[in-house]
Amino acid sequence: MSKRNTPPPTLYTPQPNELVRDEKHGLTGHYMGPGYAKHPTVYLRPPGGGCEWETPASEIQPLTPAPDLRPAHTPR
Repeated sequence: MSKRNTPPPTLYTPQPNELVRDEKHGLTGHYMGPGYAKHPTVYLRPPGGGCEWETPASEIQPLTPAPDLRPAHTPR
């Protein structure tokens, strides 16, 4: 039986200050930049400011846009 070579998953790379979801900690934060741990990590900061935290880069996901709940414009 041969082993199948699977490529590593592509890590999501947010823009600086982009709001992302930290799946490991169940938190939302602004992307501040890459971390410096042995494995790829990133620094996030809470919305509204506060102390940064470091989390694995593989655990961040983009936030899905909130649905537009405004009433649709009706042309006259």
